[in-house]
Amino acid sequence: MNILRKQLHFTHLLRKLSFFILLISTAAILLVSNNFSVISVRANTQQSFKWSNVNIQGMGYVTGMAISEAKPLRGNAPVKTNDVYVRTDIGGAYRFDRKNQKWLPLMDMFDTNFSGGGIGVESIAVDPQKPSRVYVAVKHGSSIITENKRKKYKYSGEVMVSDDRGNTWKPTGLGKKDVFMGANQEYRSDTGERLMVDPNKSDIIYFASRRDGLWRKSDKQGWTQVSSGLPAAKSLPEYNKSNGKENKDIPGFTFVAFDQNAGKANQATKIIYVGVHGKGVWQSKNAGQTWRNISGGKDPLRGTVASDGTLYVSFGTKPKNGGKKSGGVRKYENGKWNDITPDGDKRVYSAVTVQKNNPKSVIAIADKYLYRSNNGGNTWNKQTMYMGAYDPNYPKDKVNPSAPKYYQSYSGTGASVVVIDPANPKRVWWTNGWGVACTDNITAKEPNFKWLMQNLEELDANLVRVPPVPKSQGGADLISAVQDMIGFRHANRHQVPKEKINPANISVNPAYKWANPDWDKYPVPFPHVAGATGMDYAYKKPNYAAFVGFHQWQAYHPVHGITKDNGKTWQGFESVPTENMWKEEKSQRGKTVAMGGQIAMSPTNPNNMVWSPTWGPYTHYTKDGGKTWKLAHNLDHDPKPKPFDPNNDKHTHYDALPKSWANSIHPYLSSYILAADRQDPEGKTFYYYNGWTFFYSNDGGANWRKGASNELPTWMVRPAIVPNPTKQSDVWMSFARNPEDVEGNKLYRSVDGGKNFKPIASVDTCEFVTFGKGSSSKNPYVYIFGRVNGAKKDAMYISKNMGRTWKQISNPEKQQFPGLTWLEGDMRNTNLVYAALAGRGIMVGEQ
Repeated sequence: MNILRKQLHFTHLLRKLSFFILLISTAAILLVSNNFSVISVRANTQQSFKWSNVNIQGMGYVTGMAISEAKPLRGNAPVKTNDVYVRTDIGGAYRFDRKNQKWLPLMDMFDTNFSGGGIGVESIAVDPQKPSRVYVAVKHGSSIITENKRKKYKYSGEVMVSDDRGNTWKPTGLGKKDVFMGANQEYRSDTGERLMVDPNKSDIIYFASRRDGLWRKSDKQGWTQVSSGLPAAKSLPEYNKSNGKENKDIPGFTFVAFDQNAGKANQATKIIYVGVHGKGVWQSKNAGQTWRNISGGKDPLRGTVASDGTLYVSFGTKPKNGGKKSGGVRKYENGKWNDITPDGDKRVYSAVTVQKNNPKSVIAIADKYLYRSNNGGNTWNKQTMYMGAYDPNYPKDKVNPSAPKYYQSYSGTGASVVVIDPANPKRVWWTNGWGVACTDNITAKEPNFKWLMQNLEELDANLVRVPPVPKSQGGADLISAVQDMIGFRHANRHQVPKEKINPANISVNPAYKWANPDWDKYPVPFPHVAGATGMDYAYKKPNYAAFVGFHQWQAYHPVHGITKDNGKTWQGFESVPTENMWKEEKSQRGKTVAMGGQIAMSPTNPNNMVWSPTWGPYTHYTKDGGKTWKLAHNLDHDPKPKPFDPNNDKHTHYDALPKSWANSIHPYLSSYILAADRQDPEGKTFYYYNGWTFFYSNDGGANWRKGASNELPTWMVRPAIVPNPTKQSDVWMSFARNPEDVEGNKLYRSVDGGKNFKPIASVDTCEFVTFGKGSSSKNPYVYIFGRVNGAKKDAMYISKNMGRTWKQISNPEKQQFPGLTWLEGDMRNTNLVYAALAGRGIMVGEQ
C-alpha cells in the first residue's frame, strides 16, 4: 500500500523488537555451511494435494521492475518476448508469463526463516547480455548465532542469482559482508534500481545499499565496498536517529546507472552514476575507480541513462514531523543539469523512464499522476491515474473497467515505478501499492492502463476462518483477516471478491478529525487502509463472526465488526473496552482504547465474546454483543502487591487476567493466544496463553483459572491455540519458530481443557496445526506444517487418525510457504485446507 499508509510491517518490527525475545545474549557465530545452496523448484517429490493461491489480485507494494533487454532462451530456443520481472516489499519476486497473462512467483521455495518472515526484495536486475540471468537483493540468514542456548539466524543482505529466469537461485557472497537491506522500509517504492549489471561486461555487478555504501563484484573479485571519493555512509543525513539508534529508513545510496555507450563489449563501462540521498548524484568516468559529485539535487531516488548518454533522475524527500514533501525531475546532458520538473517541486517524483532508442521520450510519475514528454522534458502531458472501480465515497471519479470491484478510488495513488518496455515503446508498465498495470498504447491521447494481476498475490494475510455454513445455504468458502483491506468474504476461492470487509458505525479517530471533517463515522466502504488482526465465529451458529483490528493510517485507531450473515455485512461494536491507565512516562492517567489483538466468540452464544487487545486495556469480555465490556479476572492471582502502588498499572491489575507478551508487541503481529472451545454445550469455555501459563475460563471469560505452566515453549511470538472442533476440552497448541529461530518446536495437546499438555510423539516439529472434515463427526483430519520422521525441511502433512501417522501433502523442494501465519481447515469438505501468508496472500491445498 501507499508508503504513508503502510509505515510498518511485522517482519521488520520483529527485527526491532527481537531483543525482547531473549534477555541475555552470548557468543559464538557459526558459519552456515551448505545451508543455501542452489534451490530448485523442479523436484521429484510427490505431493497428493494441489496448491494454488486464493484469487484476490491485489495489495502489497510492487516496488520495482526489470525488463530484459533481449529475448531469453528456454533451452536452446529463444522466448518470443522479453521477460518482465517485478520485486515486492514482502512477497518475493515474480516473472510475467505473457502467453497466459499471469505472474509466476519465483521465491516460494524459500521458507519463512530464509528472510525472517515474508521475502522482501530490495532490488532486482536482469543481465543485459544474458537475459536468462536475473539477480535479486534480499535479506537472509547468512550465519547462526547462539543466544541463551538458542540457535538463531543472523540476517544480512545477500544478492541471489538465477541463470534460468528465476527457477533456481544461489547466493553470490554478499551475505558475508553484513550489509543492511530494508525491502519493507521507507522509500522502498521510490528508489532504484540499486542493483545493476554492467551492460558491457556481465561479470561486474554493483549494489547501492541504504546504510553501507556502494558495493561491487566481479568474476575476479568478490564483493568489495567502493569508496574512492564517494561519501561515507555514516556521513549521510539522519544515518542515526536522534536517540542514537540506527535509522533503517534512510534511503542511502539509491541507484546505479550505466552509460552503455561509454564502453566496449567485454570491457567495463567507463561512465557510471550513483544516487546518494542527502548528498546528490555522483559520477565515475573510469569504471568506478574514482568518483566525483556532480550535484543535481540533494535527494536523488531513481536514475536512468538514455541512448545518447543523457542521465534522467527523479528526486524526492518525504515529509517528517510536519514538514513538506519535495522533489523534482532533472537531466544531466553534456556536463550540465537542466531542471525539467513537470509539475512543481512539492511532490515526490518516485520514478523516471526513457525510451530505449529515443532519448527524448520520457515518462515520470508522482503519486497518482503520470507525465509524458516527447521532447526531453521541455513540455509534459499530465494524466491522472484513475485505477479504481466505482467508489461510493467518490462517485465522480472515473472508473477503470479492469479493476476488481473492491479497488477503491485511491487505488491509483502511491505510484512506485514506471518503465517503457524495451521491446515495444508503446507499451508502458506502472506499479504501486495495489499491483501492476500496463498500457499497450502510451501514445494515445489518454492511455488506457489495465491491471495485470492474475496470480500476483502479495496480500499480507493474518488469519483465515472457514465457518461451516453449508454451501447449499450460501456459505462462503472462507473469510479472511488481512492487513490493508481488513479482510474479505471469499464466496468462491477461485473468484476475486467483489468487496472487502466494510464495517459500519466505526467512529472517526478524534485526532484525525482534520482529515475527515465531514465524517463522524467512517463511511462504507471503509475509506482507508486498515487491518484485521483477529477473527472468530460461533461454531454452532456459524453465520455469526467478529473481527478486531486497527486503522493503519490514522494512529492505530480501533477497527472492529460483527456479522450475522456469514460476512456479507458487518457492523461495528456499540462500544469497545476502555480503561484509564498511566501513560508511559507516568505523567498522568489517560483513557486507553482497545485496539488490535485477538477475539474469541462463544460457539453457542454470539453475544459472548472475549477481546484481548494488543494495546490499551487488559482482556475484557462481553455478553451483550459488544454493547458493554467488563474486565476479565484471574482467580489464581498472586497476592496484592506490598507496598501497593496505585500509580502502577500492574499493581492495579494484579487480579486481572495478565497481558500476553506476544499479543502486546505490536498490532502488525497477530499472536493467536485466545480461543473458544468449539464443543462446550453451554458455550462458556475459553482458552488463553500469556506466554508462560495457560488459562481457561468456564463462565464466558469473566473469571480465569491457571492451567498448564512450565510445560510449553516460552518467548514465542506466534503461539496458536487450536481447539479440536469435534471434542470438548481437546486443545492443541503449535509454536511457530520465531523468524530468527533455527530449531522448531513440538506440537502439544491437552485432553483436559488446558490443565496439562503433552507433546505429540509422532511430530518432530510443528509450525501450525488445524483441523478439517474427516471420516466421521468424531474423527476430524489434522493438518500441520512441520516435520515428521526426521525430515530436514518443513512440509504440509495430513493425519487421518488424530496424529498417530502422517502423510505428506506438499513438496518441500517447491513450496515452503514463506511468511506462513495461520492454517485453517474446512469442516464441510475433506482434503481442503488454507494457509495464510505474510506477503503471498492465501494458499489453498485441495485434492
